[in-house]
Amino acid sequence: MAKRRRTVGTGTSTRRRRRRRDFRVLRWLLLLVVLVVGAGVWFVWPYWRLAGSLATETETLPSRLYARALRLEAGMQIDPDALVRRLEGCGYRPAPRDGLLPGTYRALPRQVAISQRRFPSPRGWTGGGLLVIDLAGDRIERLHDGTETLRTALLEPYLLASWYGPELRDRVPVPLDEIPRDLVQAVLAAEDDGFFEHPGLSLSGIARALWTNLRGGTVRQGGSTLTQQLVKNRFLSAERTLERKLREALLALFVELRYEKREILRIYLDSIFWGKPGPVNLMGVGAAARAYFDKPAAELDLAEAALLAGIIRAPAELSPYRRPEAALARRNQILDRLVALRWVASERAEAAKAAPLGVRATGYGQNRAPFFAAAVAAEARRRYGIESLADAGLILLSTLDEVEQAAAAAAVETGVADLAGRVGERGAPLQAALVALDPLTGGARAWVGGRDFRASQFDRVSQMRRQAGSTFKPVVYAAAFAGEVATPATLIADEPLLLELAGRQWSPKNDDGEFLGWISARTAVERSRNLPTVRLALEVGLPPIVDLARRLGVASPLSPVPALALGAFELSPLELATVYSVFASGGVRPPVHTLDGVLDGRGQPLAGTALPPPERVLSPEAAYLVTSLLEGVVAHGTGQRARQLGLTDPVAGKTGTTNQKRDAWFAGFAPGKVALAWVGYDDNRPTPFSGAAGALPVWTGFMLRTRPPGGYGQIAPPAGVVRRTIDPASGGLALPLCPQVIDEFFLASRAPTLGCPLHGGPRWAGDRLGAPPPEAEEGQGEPESGRFRRWLRRLFGGAAAPPQG
Repeated sequence: MAKRRRTVGTGTSTRRRRRRRDFRVLRWLLLLVVLVVGAGVWFVWPYWRLAGSLATETETLPSRLYARALRLEAGMQIDPDALVRRLEGCGYRPAPRDGLLPGTYRALPRQVAISQRRFPSPRGWTGGGLLVIDLAGDRIERLHDGTETLRTALLEPYLLASWYGPELRDRVPVPLDEIPRDLVQAVLAAEDDGFFEHPGLSLSGIARALWTNLRGGTVRQGGSTLTQQLVKNRFLSAERTLERKLREALLALFVELRYEKREILRIYLDSIFWGKPGPVNLMGVGAAARAYFDKPAAELDLAEAALLAGIIRAPAELSPYRRPEAALARRNQILDRLVALRWVASERAEAAKAAPLGVRATGYGQNRAPFFAAAVAAEARRRYGIESLADAGLILLSTLDEVEQAAAAAAVETGVADLAGRVGERGAPLQAALVALDPLTGGARAWVGGRDFRASQFDRVSQMRRQAGSTFKPVVYAAAFAGEVATPATLIADEPLLLELAGRQWSPKNDDGEFLGWISARTAVERSRNLPTVRLALEVGLPPIVDLARRLGVASPLSPVPALALGAFELSPLELATVYSVFASGGVRPPVHTLDGVLDGRGQPLAGTALPPPERVLSPEAAYLVTSLLEGVVAHGTGQRARQLGLTDPVAGKTGTTNQKRDAWFAGFAPGKVALAWVGYDDNRPTPFSGAAGALPVWTGFMLRTRPPGGYGQIAPPAGVVRRTIDPASGGLALPLCPQVIDEFFLASRAPTLGCPLHGGPRWAGDRLGAPPPEAEEGQGEPESGRFRRWLRRLFGGAAAPPQG
């Protein structure tokens, strides 16, 4: 019995020891499992979380600057050919025979039909749908959408510039449902035809790539799926190591677990690198379609889709610009692959193979108006508080007209090249500036701040200050007319003048060193005479002239000294253009600006500082009298070379030349347009050009290039201005014996009522500033040299050479 009890006790003890041992083993196994699982989670979790950030990671977008959208309305003049060029400049194409597709147009002799895309405007995104323009010659007869008549319509604006971050990445987001099926299939055929079947890794693809590389003896093909490419580009480096491939595979599996296939495809197409055909890197199909074909991705055809799909593998080696033959061969290879996969009919593929590459001219991403873009950035900072536009994703709607901007750039390039060719380029190059404004709104329509922005970013339109010369003289005459001190017929002495100024003598001279005696205010302006202008300024008073200049838009320092009348103070071209916009608008100063609005990334308008309303600073009558004088400058004064260059319309303008011809100016206008040109050297060296010889041809070139189909109209006089026929030698009403008569404009309150005292009228002083009554003999009081020249002209019937100013 005792022996049996020992046996039982021993067995129980053994079982207990075994249970304790098993429990310890189990505990260690559980601990090991926990450690393994924890280590796995610790290792895998960052990848899982990183994969989840794929869709939430924000891609930066550049800020984009657009030209103004052209507003159309019934009755307005329009050149049908220019309209088509404008559409094609925005990437619109002739419509196929089977109908109008978005981004296409059909031009008929009396009609242009456009299938518009959506585009940004100051109030948000607009456009889309059909726009039909019925034409009657060079005028719009009717606007409609195929059924209903439209009062106005907008045309899509040009993209002028973009502000990129340091990586110079351009991206245009495109929803997947707007990407053509042909492009999706072409990309899958080129990169991953089993995309919708595999879980993120393709064993068959890896095996196929391995076999290809073994046969070639080098790494010629990768086995990466589209998902692997995506995670590599978004999260990993480009190094070729086993560790990187393992991380890539793990991330690809997690991405496939966390996202639907369509979402992965969308992110891929929206972010993959598509080459660098210009100054920027193309990220995504939206930017690629714009860069290579100048169209949205939604409008790509099969041949274009295959070309883009083929580029992905090696954007540099397969660039259609650098290696068009290789790009063409790769495109056709993709088309064959589409046929082999039975995704595209062979007939369509063969037709696509016959198409040319069709890529646009290089230059995508380049700034079309760099000086203007810099001015826009400054205004955005001032009015909207935007410190940096780089990768800010903003849309800036500007006032610039792309047609006028191109005309301004061409006028500066050709005009200054011709001038520089005459003098030779020694040292710093001859420079120029041209700015055009809408005198009613103050919007800048063209802005060229120099010959080459890459060589010099100094903006001569807004940053430069130079003496204005004779282009300032109209301010003196405007002050005289506003104060009723003079009329266009007032006679002023063109005779020597000696002034005592702060103990020093100042004796202004005319450009030709001669004196014409008594001449009218009109003649003084048309022939740019200095002495009559100084005399008139002294009669008006210098402080009122300074005050008027301020109200006209001059912010630069001015002093009430006699030299002010001759433009001795420095102004910017933009200030001077603002002054002339007041004359062109009938006395109203518009708020000069470059921005009409800014949209945020969602297309919503941003709130900013509103522009001040237009302000009346000069009476319409005084503004018109100045305009009339300036029309005479171009018709038969210092600006008559514009006529010789082909501009025969009744435009108005004024030349300006500073001492030693350091600055050549011309400022002028027509209804709805003010433009100013300057030519000179940055270092203030003398030039051989007067305003008429240097700046006027540049200005005329711009005005001719932007001339409307029916020509420039004439500004009509306001109700308070009357026309009278007078003898210019006296300013009195013309009589039968007067040898020369002209029609002249007057304020109704200052119109002459007496006949010419030189040819039978009553003896009166005439309209002269501080002069004794004239004698009956014509030319009395005129210097001997002036009377001799007049006698020679009458004797030989010749005309005096046009004066320079």
